[in-house]
Amino acid sequence: MPRKWFWSLLWAVIFTAVLQGQSRESLLKAAQETSKWSPLDKPVQYSEKNIEALAGNRAAAITRYGLTGATTQDWTGPEGNVRLTLYEMFDAGAAYGLFTLDRNIHQPGFAMTPLGTEGFRAGNRSEFWQSKYVVKLEGSPPGVDSLARSVSENIFGRSIKPPVSTHLTPQNLVQGSEKYIVDASGIGRDLDIDPQALGFEDSVEVATADYRVGGKSAHLVLLMYPTQQLAKKYEDIWAAAAPHDAAFRKRVGAVLALVRGSPDKSVAKAILDGVNYETQVTWDQPRPDISLRDVILNIFTFTGVALLFTLMVGLSFGGVRVFLKARYPDRIFDRPEDMEIIQLKLDQGVMRKQLGD
Repeated sequence: MPRKWFWSLLWAVIFTAVLQGQSRESLLKAAQETSKWSPLDKPVQYSEKNIEALAGNRAAAITRYGLTGATTQDWTGPEGNVRLTLYEMFDAGAAYGLFTLDRNIHQPGFAMTPLGTEGFRAGNRSEFWQSKYVVKLEGSPPGVDSLARSVSENIFGRSIKPPVSTHLTPQNLVQGSEKYIVDASGIGRDLDIDPQALGFEDSVEVATADYRVGGKSAHLVLLMYPTQQLAKKYEDIWAAAAPHDAAFRKRVGAVLALVRGSPDKSVAKAILDGVNYETQVTWDQPRPDISLRDVILNIFTFTGVALLFTLMVGLSFGGVRVFLKARYPDRIFDRPEDMEIIQLKLDQGVMRKQLGD
């Protein structure tokens, strides 16, 4: 029974380590083992140092979003051949940002697809994001969809958008137009905004999206600052620079919302009315995603480590004692002069004693 319990605990510890340490290699291996797809060649690995060979001019932007590494490989399956490119980002927010950088609803043949957390197709190319991964596939639509499902089913972790992107109001939103921007280079000319005036040096996060209200189009720009005081500072700067455009901006807490691309105040009001913000206490540094599964696995991990440590200490102490008693009998442990024996003397007769008067 103890042996069975020990091996069960050891298996749990190993399984926990596998779950917590998922890499691109383990993800692709799991996709191969759980599907009818198999690689045609060896994977080509990229890092921040050589990502330009894969992404060209987009390499700098990909790096700024937080690249951990990338893998490209050709796969074959029942539906044909597919070229797979797997980007591993720092976290789910970085993966979402890279995905929105690639997504362009004005591309010929663009269509949203139910792949991963969010996905799209443009011609023979499909892309989706899930957890900390961005997956690109090139090939026939049936083959792409089949391999995409196999990869998606083996991705661990939650898919969480950056906080600023969750404040984009869903009413009148043009689906697929959302962008998450981390630096000044991501600000498009269509927004008619000076990127240097937004406060990237103050760690602002930016989300943009297109809206259509009553047949009229407009852009919403959300600026989320680390504190409400910084948001108020930049609101005052905007008010001083454009005092007559108060109807096209709104500040709620640490979020400053701007409507661009439309002179219609009614359109701006319809969009800004949906922008809300609730103050929350958050960590001042990025933290890993924590789920109930992760908590349980961590409990088993630390419990297993504690038990293994206790077992090793016990065996070490017991082994040393046995060795010393065998090598040096009655010299270190159980020496006669240090031992006291209490004797009950049960074999002696009963002695009767009476108290005198």
